[in-house]
This record gives sequence, C-alpha cells and structure tokens, in this order.
Amino acid sequence: MVDLQDVCSLPIRFNSATTTFEFSDPIKCRHSQTISLQNLIPALLNKTLRYPENVYEENIDLFLCNDAEIFDSEKLHYEVIILPSGLLGIEYIKSHVYYSPKHQGKTSSIVECLYGILTIIIQKNMPKDEFDFETTVSEGMMIKLRRGEKVEIPTGYFYTFINTRSTPAIFSRTYKNKGIVDYAMLQNEKGLAYFAIRKNARAEIVYNPRYKHVPRLSKYTPNCDKFKFAFPKISVYDAVKKNTGYFMDKLLEF
Repeated sequence: MVDLQDVCSLPIRFNSATTTFEFSDPIKCRHSQTISLQNLIPALLNKTLRYPENVYEENIDLFLCNDAEIFDSEKLHYEVIILPSGLLGIEYIKSHVYYSPKHQGKTSSIVECLYGILTIIIQKNMPKDEFDFETTVSEGMMIKLRRGEKVEIPTGYFYTFINTRSTPAIFSRTYKNKGIVDYAMLQNEKGLAYFAIRKNARAEIVYNPRYKHVPRLSKYTPNCDKFKFAFPKISVYDAVKKNTGYFMDKLLEF
C-alpha cells in the first residue's frame, strides 16, 4: 500500500497489487469513471484495437470536506488519474488529448505527479487559413515528471499523458474546464503528431505522417520558465487552498 498524502496532501492510498485507490475520511470524491478504449481510438496509432476494453481511471472532484466551497463542481476541479503500465498495441498507454484555446497569460491545467514517472507530450500547431489542407506543427515538447514534480500547461497547446514505465503513473490535474479535445479537430491527422511506442524493448517516438511538418520533440524540465508551477515547494492542493483567488484568475474557463 502506497501512501500518497505526503505528496498531494489528501488521505489517499494506492494499492499497487490491485491498482485501486483507498480514500479515507474526510475526503470526498464526487465521481469516478473508467475511460474505455473506444473513447481513445481517435487519438491512437492503431485504430483497429479491441483490447484492453478499459484503459485508465479518473477520480474527479476530490477534496476535503472543509474545502467543498473551493473545489465546487462549477469552479475549480481537482482530479486524480491512474495510467496503468502496458501497451495499446505497440503504443504505450496514454490519456485523452486535452486542449484549450490560446489566451495570453492563462493556464489550461496544473499537473502534479504523485507516483511513478509521467510523460507529457505537448504540441502546438501553426494557424491555418482556408487554403491550408495540411497541418504544420510549430512546437513539439516532452516533459517527464517524477513524484512531487508539477507543471502549469499554458493554453493554446494540445497535450496528452503517457506511461512508458513498468509501474503505474498517478497524477493530479487541477483545472476550471476539463478541456478534452473534440476529436473532430484531429480527424484529418488521425491523432497528435507524436506517438510513443515500444520498439526493441525501448521507448521510441514516431512521427505522424499525416502532418505536413513535424519538428523534433524538445525536452523540458518541470522547473523551466515555460511550464514552472508558481508554488513549487508545496502540493498543488495546498497551493490552491492558500491562493484560491490567484488560481481562479489563472486557470482558463470557456
């Protein structure tokens, strides 16, 4: 049993044998759901996969009873996601693709790794006019988060979470709008420009040939200026409690 409270400030324990959570009082969880393979198919390299039927678990709107007014379902959301180890065909297990429109100075979501190692692929596309039929990627970025590390993801980017390790990756997301991409936006491209696959027992990034131009992924650290969390020495949950007004303004709602 792994105690996550020292990293996230919530009484959560993770049973690695059963890959399940235990929530102790006084924590509340408004909703838990399992994301199915069929929901992810538009973002996957292999569109014909049939197994596993269920891919990962989300626990949405987690909070301590005394904090119900802060983490209201109509205001700030705090969720914990577990990405198990394994593959979807040759592709590593990953989450939905997230996106929020560009808004200067705003943040799409705040991510904190609670267990394992989490890989985030982040992509920005060039604007297109009515005569552009192909998509060009202007930026491709990768960040790896370890336990306790956190990042702020700016608006205007597509991003997805990937587990390339042999143990589960557990992380939290804090946001005002969930921001799951409308996959019609990626219909022509059949997913993002980068796929993380397992080849010759190693993790490898392959490019999506449906894009006109795909730059090499740039690697960033969690403490770089582009993604640095404003309060790196405390958990995201505690930071939001102590600076609620700041995050209400910082996080984009649309």
